[in-house]
Amino acid sequence: MSDGLLNINHNLKITALVVLVVGYFVYEQKPSQFFTSDGKFKNFGLKQNETPFPYFIMLMIVGFLTYYCLLLKDGKYV
Repeated sequence: MSDGLLNINHNLKITALVVLVVGYFVYEQKPSQFFTSDGKFKNFGLKQNETPFPYFIMLMIVGFLTYYCLLLKDGKYV
């Protein structure tokens, strides 16, 4: 019998924690790749004051890579 409606394994918990920590530190640092000079998020695009890699896409990539690396560490390749 299941503990609840949503079964969250250990790898998913670690991934969520990594995404939250990385997101917090990047948001506090406000790098010019994701933020304007006044601290606002840059728009998605290819023009001068836009970015092809917005903040949310960076967080998504960090999450996918973290989860994938944790699966590889456990030996679950498929």
